[in-house]
Amino acid sequence: MRRTQIYFEEQFFESKKKKASSLNLSVSAYIRDAMKRDMEAQIKKQQPINLSNFSGLWQDYDISIDSIREKAWK
Repeated sequence: MRRTQIYFEEQFFESKKKKASSLNLSVSAYIRDAMKRDMEAQIKKQQPINLSNFSGLWQDYDISIDSIREKAWK
């Protein structure tokens, strides 16, 4: 784990301190948990890869062992 310093506006810090206290957490633990939840939400929001543009790409090609061997040995 790494240690760092972060500067907050006083009002923001006090509200987070109260929230952390109500959850029986230190301010540091509360911030770590909030950042972890945010990062997990970002990962979930990532769009899945759309492979539908590639469907049927090879449908007009003769792909068989014989056709591959025929082209390889020319």
